[in-house]
Amino acid sequence: MKAIVEHVQLQFIPEIDNNIASLCVEQNVMCFALKTGYLFVIDLATPSKVAKFRFPLLAAPQEKVLKVWMNSKASMLFLKTNFAKYYSLSRASLAANSSDGIVHLRKLSKKSTDILAVAWVDETHILCGTKEGSVHWVDLEHENTTSRVFRSKASIDGIIYSEEKGAFLSSKDKIWFWSKADGPTKTFAGGSVPEIEEFEQMDTAAGTRSTLFNDTFAWIGGPGVIFGSVARKTDVLSSATVLLAAELPASTHKIRDIFLTKYHVLILRGNEITIVNRLNNSVVGQKTIWTNGPEKILELTADYSQNPPTFWCLSVSNIYEIIVQDEAEGIWRVFSNQGRFDEALQLDNLNIEERNQLHLRKADHLFAQGHLNEAAESYGRCTSIGTGEVALKFMKDPTAMKSLQTYLLTKLENAKAKSNNEVQLILLTNWIVWNFVQMLNAIDDLISSEQNVQNLEPLNVEKNELRSDFTSFLENNVSILDKQTIYQIMSHQNRKLEVLAFARLINDFKYVLSFWIRSKNWYESLKVLITTQDLQCIYKYATTLIINSPDATVNAWMQIPSINPSELVNPLLTYYARYQKLGPQMSSLHTNTNYALKYLMWCFKKLEYQHSLDPVVYNAALYMMVASHNAKNTEDDIIAFIEHNMGRFDSDFVLRLSNKFSKNRVSVYLFSQLKQFEEAVNLAVKKGLLEDAKLVVASLEMDANFRLRRKLWLTIAKSMMHDQTDIKSTIKSILRDSNDTLTMKDLLPLFDEITTIANVKDELIRNLEEHSSAMTQVTQGIKESIKIKKEIVEDIELLKTRYQTLKPGASCGVCCKVLQTRKFYVFPCGHSFHTDCLMKEILNSSDYALRNKIEAFQRAAMKNRVKETVGLEELDKLLSTKCCFCSDIRINSIDEPLEINETEREAWRI
Repeated sequence: MKAIVEHVQLQFIPEIDNNIASLCVEQNVMCFALKTGYLFVIDLATPSKVAKFRFPLLAAPQEKVLKVWMNSKASMLFLKTNFAKYYSLSRASLAANSSDGIVHLRKLSKKSTDILAVAWVDETHILCGTKEGSVHWVDLEHENTTSRVFRSKASIDGIIYSEEKGAFLSSKDKIWFWSKADGPTKTFAGGSVPEIEEFEQMDTAAGTRSTLFNDTFAWIGGPGVIFGSVARKTDVLSSATVLLAAELPASTHKIRDIFLTKYHVLILRGNEITIVNRLNNSVVGQKTIWTNGPEKILELTADYSQNPPTFWCLSVSNIYEIIVQDEAEGIWRVFSNQGRFDEALQLDNLNIEERNQLHLRKADHLFAQGHLNEAAESYGRCTSIGTGEVALKFMKDPTAMKSLQTYLLTKLENAKAKSNNEVQLILLTNWIVWNFVQMLNAIDDLISSEQNVQNLEPLNVEKNELRSDFTSFLENNVSILDKQTIYQIMSHQNRKLEVLAFARLINDFKYVLSFWIRSKNWYESLKVLITTQDLQCIYKYATTLIINSPDATVNAWMQIPSINPSELVNPLLTYYARYQKLGPQMSSLHTNTNYALKYLMWCFKKLEYQHSLDPVVYNAALYMMVASHNAKNTEDDIIAFIEHNMGRFDSDFVLRLSNKFSKNRVSVYLFSQLKQFEEAVNLAVKKGLLEDAKLVVASLEMDANFRLRRKLWLTIAKSMMHDQTDIKSTIKSILRDSNDTLTMKDLLPLFDEITTIANVKDELIRNLEEHSSAMTQVTQGIKESIKIKKEIVEDIELLKTRYQTLKPGASCGVCCKVLQTRKFYVFPCGHSFHTDCLMKEILNSSDYALRNKIEAFQRAAMKNRVKETVGLEELDKLLSTKCCFCSDIRINSIDEPLEINETEREAWRI
């Protein structure tokens, strides 16, 4: 700590020479009084502004100001004169240079009291200690409000009062302390019993005998300076520290004033300020205030409202500021030597080396005392000692694993605050995980070997706490863990549950899934799949899951809409193969559901799958339906499925399957769908499926191919008549079902030798009758045709003589000019046109077919330059096709705008 004395420049005040009486500083406001009654107030934040006030109430030139006190808010002043008169005035009155606010405390003056010490209770109330041994409570705003609250045989030379920290009174060699300050009257008038200490009387100069800063008090008494802490509230005086006067540097002057800093005591003796470290009573500095000639320092004062506090002293002509610098310098070492490491670490402005030294000293101290966990924390905060060196200290003790873990955890927290130390973080986290695993293994061994049931409960509690700590560590440090190494550490130590928890923590669901698969816990495996919906894992473990838990697996798949069923075909077929092999056993257990087919059928019903499934999915489903051992009566279902999904599967593949597994009706249906009608009918006839054969022949595709239909019906008829006893009914059925495709004539070659005429008589007669009726209809048709031919010939002759009459002066329907001036056409509807006008109208119409023919004719005529007779006849035929006014030529132009020339428009204008 260093102290610098700076002179306060007050040369602008001519009255100051050899005239300063008192000084006080509060809230960075300086107030000093001159003996002649002048008061000066300076706000040190703006020192250029000085408030000057002439105290008007001095009775005679011999009356002088002796002492000024100012409250902690710097709002009120209390003055003492050499005539034992006392006054109070507000700082506001002083600034306004008004005497209206001055209060003469007449009652206090009449008591002929000599006030030695003052303590402010609040802004307007004080406690005064007098030379007569009394303590008075004074209201500074009223003249006669004064009361005595304490009486002592000796003079009261020191007063400290704080509602939070207590109250002190000092009287020469005696000091009182009240731990509770509940008001001056209650406190000093016997409300509580004070703590009292009495020391050997010591000669001191008049000045500040006691002071209080933060929780520390100091008092000049007995053999030197007594100081201690009021934080304890009990045994404050008995536990105080004594700084012997003999410990101070030799001086001819007595102690005049003392003031406290955070760690030191400032002692004023003569013109010297001695600085003492109150932690160890060592003198750390001595500063001499150089004055002019015999000028002496009168008193020392402090402004504790500032941080750090400011200190001032004065002589009769000058004021000096004592600037305290680097007060905390070296304090950490003092705390460390006293074993007060925590207080040392709370010091500000410690550099890294000093902080490391403190942590190391604290750690060594705790380790030596056997407090291993606390020592581990301190070692962890120290960066000046190697990790290996510290770890070896703990590893020498087999029971110090927790302490080692504490050290590593603390080391890790400090390392996380730094940058670019990824390697250190990985090494520390791996080591910590290894220790956790070792401790878990050790406690598991204790639990397994413990035979006393009562001892198991604390072991289980300890294990749960350890696992909770391990989990918290992983959660808090998951971002810096080397995941593969952590897996290896826990796996090699067979910590399955911990590995699983870690995998969940880092969202490594693939590992979680593989763990449950290895553990054959299908329920948990499917829960993971539903949660993650990882398609790669779904496909990878599909075979294992559906074989071991088909029902739950299929239900899980149904909850994952992103699955591609095509990827599951192989697992489904593998399951189906096992299902077929265990079919009888599963039937006996009433679990004969084919879950593979159940899942595929669900997919076929889902709208999002209907148009995106690959043919292999349909092929797999049909394979299961066709090859199933319990599918004897399900051919109708198979056919319905094929009909609904035709074109989505490999028909040849399914046809081979149906043939292999004797699903004959399915084969017949497929043959018919593939247009292989002969194969379909032949197979149906061969397998005795005559009704299916009839359905094939009755299909719509057969209507256009009578020859094939007749052939197939002959095949069916041949099978039906073979080994039939009721030939008559069979013939009727064939002729009826074939819908006249076969006649009796077609069936005659199919009769065997023993067929009698009685069996076919009715059908022969009916057939001959139908033939006779048909011949009659043919004859009638020929007669009608001859009649129609005759009528057509007559119409042709009539057309040759047909004509149209034109009135004289008939005009062209287009140009309205006389028709006979050029070649023209007259239509049966009565409209007539010039040839060129008609051609122009057609070419401007929307009848593109007729336009194209006329334009083609024109191009050919221009090319040949010869008007051949045939060409003219063709043009004449084209032009005379239809009237351009009353045919579709005019109808198609209904959406076109009307064109009226200007002449006609003008003619119609009104």
